[in-house]
Amino acid sequence: MIIRLGVIYMLTRAIHGLFPLVKKYNETEAKILVSLTAAAYSNDPDKCVSNILPKWQEWMVYSKTSTICDAFRNSCSFYMIRSDIIKEIIIVFRGTTTVKQLIMEGWQSIRSKRDFFGVGMVNRYFFQALEKIWPNIEPLLRDPIFRSYPITFTGHSLGGAIASLAATRTVIEKLRTGDEIKLVTFGQPRTGDYQFAMYHNAHIPFSFRVVHHLDLVPHIPPCEKNVSYTDAENGKSKPCLTGKNGSSYHHGIEIWYPYGMTEDAQYYICIGKPPSEDFNCSNGLTYDFKNYNTYVDDHRHYFNVKVSH
Repeated sequence: MIIRLGVIYMLTRAIHGLFPLVKKYNETEAKILVSLTAAAYSNDPDKCVSNILPKWQEWMVYSKTSTICDAFRNSCSFYMIRSDIIKEIIIVFRGTTTVKQLIMEGWQSIRSKRDFFGVGMVNRYFFQALEKIWPNIEPLLRDPIFRSYPITFTGHSLGGAIASLAATRTVIEKLRTGDEIKLVTFGQPRTGDYQFAMYHNAHIPFSFRVVHHLDLVPHIPPCEKNVSYTDAENGKSKPCLTGKNGSSYHHGIEIWYPYGMTEDAQYYICIGKPPSEDFNCSNGLTYDFKNYNTYVDDHRHYFNVKVSH
C-alpha cells in the first residue's frame, strides 16, 4: 500500500501483470512518444524529431499546422511525421498553452456535450478543436500511397483528448481499422461519455492513457460518482458510475505510475473495475488543493521530460 494525502490506498488488486490481449503497453515506445509530445509545444519540432527517433528510419515532418480554435483566439496545434523506411505515421497534438484556453476548456466541460458521429457524446471544446484541425489531417489518412501505413496518435493534456477523438474518427470513417491504430496519451482529461468510451474500447484495442502520480488533469471533468459505494479505506473517494451516458467517463487503459517516473519506476496496468476507470488506480485518489503545485508539476513532467510550460 501507499499513503498519499493522509489517505491509505490499497493497490494490491491493481497489479494485473501483462495486459491480457495481443496489444501490450510498451514503455520504451511511450518514452519516445512523450518526447514527441513535448516537441509539439515548440515552434519548430523538426530538430527535436531528428534527435528523438532513430536516424536510419528517416522520419520527416510531413505537416505542421496551428489554427485558431476558440473565441479567445487560442490556437490548437499538431504535427505529422512519416517514415517511408518502416512505413509508419505518427500524429502529435499539442496541449493547452494559455490560462484563457484552460478557462475555455473548463467552461465547455460544464456545458452539454456534443454528439460524436452517433457513437457517444464528447466535450464541446475538444470536438470543436478536432473540427478545426481535421481538414489538415484527413488528406494524409485518405492518400492511397500511405494507406498501408499504421498510425500512432499521441498528445499531452488537451492534445491527448484531441488525439483520442482523431483516432476514433479515423475508425468511424474507415480510414484505418482499429488494429492499424495506436493511441498513447499523457495527462489526458476525460474526453467523452460512457457510450463513447465503450465504443472506443471496442474498436481501438491499443489505447493507453499514461498518468503520472498525482496529476490532477486526468480527473477532470469529474465523472458521476457511484454514491452507494462505501469503503472506509478510500476516504471520501468513490468510483465512477458506469452506464451513465452523457456523464464524463474515461476510455482506454490507464497506465499509472504512482511512485514517480524515474528510470525503472513501477507502473500499474489498470484493467480492474469500473472499466477504464479502475478504482484501484489513480481514480481512487482524493485531492487537497493546498497541494496544487504538486499536481501541476506531475502534469507537466512525464518520464522526467518537461512536457509543457
